[in-house]
Amino acid sequence: MTNLLSLSDLRTQFATDRGRVKAVDGLDLTVREGETVGLVGESGSGKSVTALSTMGLIDDPGEIVSGSVELESAHLADEFRAQYKNPEFVDGDVIDLVQAPEEALRAVRGSEIGMIFQDPMTSLNPSLTVGEQVAESLRLHQYGGRRKDSWLNAVRELLPRISRDIDDEVVERTIDVLESVGIPEPGARVDEYPHEFSGGMRQRVLIAIALACQPRMLVADEPTTALDVTIQAQILDLIDDLQEDLGMSVLMITHDLGVVAETCDRVAVMYAGEIVEEGPVDEIFHNPSHPYTYTLLESLPSEEKERLTPIEGNVPDLIDMPEGCHFAPRCPWAKPECTAGEIPYKQHGAGAVDHRSKCVLDDFDTDEYGTEAMVAKETSEPSDNPLLEVDGLKKYYQQGEGFLDRVLGVDQQSVKAVDGIDFTVFEGETLGLVGESGCGKSTAGRSLLHLTEPTDGRVVFAGTDLSDLDSDELRKTRRDMQMIFQDPLSSLDPRMTVGQTIQEPLKVHDLPASDPDVRGEVKTELSGIDSSRVTVTASDEIDAIVGSSDGVATAHVSVTVEGSEVDVSVEERLRVDVEVERDGDTVTAVDVTVSPGDSDRERQRRRVNQLLDAVGLEVGQYDRYPHELSGGQRQRVGIARALAVDPDFIVADEPVSALDVSVQAQILNLLEDLQERFGLTYLFIAHDLSVVRHISDRIAVMYLGEIVEVARTDELFDDPRHPYTQALLSAIPEPDPAASTDDRIILEGDVPSPINPPSGCHFRTRCPQVIPPEDLDIEQAAYREVMDLRQRIEKQSLDVATAREEAMEGRGKQAATVSADGGTAEHGAVVDELRESHLSYSLSPELVEVIDEALEYVVDDDWEHAADVLRDRFESVCERDAPELGTADHPAACHLLDN
Repeated sequence: MTNLLSLSDLRTQFATDRGRVKAVDGLDLTVREGETVGLVGESGSGKSVTALSTMGLIDDPGEIVSGSVELESAHLADEFRAQYKNPEFVDGDVIDLVQAPEEALRAVRGSEIGMIFQDPMTSLNPSLTVGEQVAESLRLHQYGGRRKDSWLNAVRELLPRISRDIDDEVVERTIDVLESVGIPEPGARVDEYPHEFSGGMRQRVLIAIALACQPRMLVADEPTTALDVTIQAQILDLIDDLQEDLGMSVLMITHDLGVVAETCDRVAVMYAGEIVEEGPVDEIFHNPSHPYTYTLLESLPSEEKERLTPIEGNVPDLIDMPEGCHFAPRCPWAKPECTAGEIPYKQHGAGAVDHRSKCVLDDFDTDEYGTEAMVAKETSEPSDNPLLEVDGLKKYYQQGEGFLDRVLGVDQQSVKAVDGIDFTVFEGETLGLVGESGCGKSTAGRSLLHLTEPTDGRVVFAGTDLSDLDSDELRKTRRDMQMIFQDPLSSLDPRMTVGQTIQEPLKVHDLPASDPDVRGEVKTELSGIDSSRVTVTASDEIDAIVGSSDGVATAHVSVTVEGSEVDVSVEERLRVDVEVERDGDTVTAVDVTVSPGDSDRERQRRRVNQLLDAVGLEVGQYDRYPHELSGGQRQRVGIARALAVDPDFIVADEPVSALDVSVQAQILNLLEDLQERFGLTYLFIAHDLSVVRHISDRIAVMYLGEIVEVARTDELFDDPRHPYTQALLSAIPEPDPAASTDDRIILEGDVPSPINPPSGCHFRTRCPQVIPPEDLDIEQAAYREVMDLRQRIEKQSLDVATAREEAMEGRGKQAATVSADGGTAEHGAVVDELRESHLSYSLSPELVEVIDEALEYVVDDDWEHAADVLRDRFESVCERDAPELGTADHPAACHLLDN
């Protein structure tokens, strides 16, 4: 295959007050025609900067200081030779994008190289319709709308569009593009704005913009990072189909190794600005040759691992990088020659396989690495005593709560975020709560803690009904119930240091305080002195700093005597008072007392330092601010703050969703260690099912405000009973290129609005196993299509205007008749067009007749009668009756299980 895109010795740097950040440092990478190349690595490795460098989108204070980005394009090369005199950035059919002027780059972007940006909500213009944003690329590259950069032309680009219609041809092409990326009823939605689309639909719009002009190369920067597994499966399936249809190449940038395994032909592993390993996807996953690649793969949760194996440390600061291998400080197999100079690439592929690795080692012994993960760790089993009981919990939000709404008597619609859920959490267990975004998981977590007042239902914690407590009593109870929030950067006060953040709840609750029923004890280690000469005493109040277990607070003291010198160290952050008796230069007696300190201020400082130790942070980070910490460190601060008041129960709301796999492994191990050490109970909220499987004892599956299935973790994964659970589990990307995805269930659409949830089973509008009426002889897939058509009619979202146009073109203008409303297509032709565009399976004549009757009402704009006709014939038990969850060991709320 021919190289379509080639990056050679690319170096991109950013000027800062501290020095030059070498974000991309001598990178070599090629993408061949029709190939998908994955670029993976931890955050801070330089992946996104590589993508922006490729597109020529590096802004001040950044610059590409050297190297080349070469694109093979014969027709653009000819255009540039005609436009510029002897252009130095063109060599034959190859264009050097680093040397090309901005005007030339504008001709490349969109037409030859399209890009899907990371966050669809911030990448889309909220003031323009989605159709206008897709059409912009079409106008620039296919309809002669590209103009020179100037203020006047910038104004011309914006002002005329406020009052003018888009050309019919551009509108038609825009609708086609939106339809190709799976936007339902694109003709009706072309004039909608980004906020009117769900997260998955917004991502599809970004893909439509990138692919509008059918570029030969697509750069996808984390296209699925913020999406649920079901929506992620849709997007990956869409990109794969579009690549096959258009024959384009893809550079897939992600930190999700499961996505890479499923979608890529080759993989380049990036660390600290460099490609450290590159090769075919099977080679990278089954025969990793660089220690970083191997340890990255070992960080992933899997069914076989009792404990995860994270990479120690963090991606280094990219200023003043030392010579040699940048991974050496974190590498378990590092040798002196790793830092002796520039590291060459070595080939590890058999025969003609190109598999290179930037490492001095030909191989490394993996037998001893991660052995702890394979050994079952002794952990306490959850008890049978319920700590938290939730009964009929509801949380509704009113949409219209303004003064005018009340005066005018506006009917206030409720957002049913949580709609009557029941579950129990037992002492010492971790209950996972999973589901797609918008299903009510986070609201449920906040409501059961009464951080937001529940609308109805009971929450009983340790035998106390929280709804019976006044504000003072509830505040006191919250000492035992804490929360780790989803986004550590936004949940931490940027004006407060780490120490102040962790200390704040101690001040609020007048802590730390000692439990009078706890006694202090000491475990002593002596060296150089007889035990009879040493007295070590622990205050009974040390539990205020170190906590307690089974009524005992333990301090670990080491006493070392060398000659006349005495060294006393304490593992915990306790105050140490030492008295030494000497006879000349001989130490005759040592008296050690450990205590929490005298003043409240000293005790709080020591407690904070103890918590920093517990969550794996350095005491030296006490005075740092959140922006000075990495994502994993900020999450550790959030955990330390939650632990500060010594709680029994913690709601962990997506605590690892924004973290790289290695940092994620560190946090998961930390949460498990803290649970074992302090006897904690967790409600672990997440949408990453592989993470939930690793940490949870039981799992509750939530959909649109309701819990639809509950089971022990292994049983849920082995025997998922609810169709929604089955779809969730099948959508988990498998970090193995050889894994089959043939049985994957691709859910269509998004979670419905909680303002007006579907009747009966809330999942019925997307369920691939929705139950047909008993007297209806129809294939399951065909019935699903009919139900989708019904839903569109009930929402009045069928695009009748486009159907009229298509029908007119199909019949020919000379055969069309003019209808009473001024249209140009007969009823029957429009009905046929609507049916054929929405139903692909064969149906019996009787069912076709019913559907056609309904569509005739639609064409006549009588949507209500159309919906009634279809409901009378196709109504399912799933929409009539709401299924019950039940109380069995493995309940699932589904009519398929009624018998």
